[in-house]
Amino acid sequence: MKKLLIGCILSAGMGLGAALQQPAVAAVSPTALVAASNTHPTEAKYDKIMEKYANGLKAAFAEKDDKKTIAMVNKLNDEMITSFEKIKPELERWIKGMSEKDKEGLEQRAGNKSYFKTIFEIMFDPEVGKRVENNPALKAALESSDKRMKALGFDSDDSEEEEEDID
Repeated sequence: MKKLLIGCILSAGMGLGAALQQPAVAAVSPTALVAASNTHPTEAKYDKIMEKYANGLKAAFAEKDDKKTIAMVNKLNDEMITSFEKIKPELERWIKGMSEKDKEGLEQRAGNKSYFKTIFEIMFDPEVGKRVENNPALKAALESSDKRMKALGFDSDDSEEEEEDID
């Protein structure tokens, strides 16, 4: 169960890491930051998508009716994919314009975001694990997210390595 969720969620969340490896057409200066938060506008867009996804997953798994949870997860998947489709070119351009030091900083910041903490709390919740393992439709909904993110090009080799380390 943990391997499945890690694969699904890391391909969503670590899409940022995967995008670090994606080719892009044009560079955008990484120095263009949002003054108030010192966060690049593209990073802020990514964070907004992931925050919505993490909070939605939390709400979905708080729902005890698996049919409702599945519907919520499917809706979240659709919204997340649509959002990532919209920002993918911008994300690729931004990351291509970064130095290695900037990329390392981005990865460090990503790991400290509240949405990752929320996602990992869900992933390692034993009740969630039981529900996913006992309900093939719920498991399929989570796998769908993973497959769709990979189809968008958010297929990080890092997430596969991390999955192997957990086995």
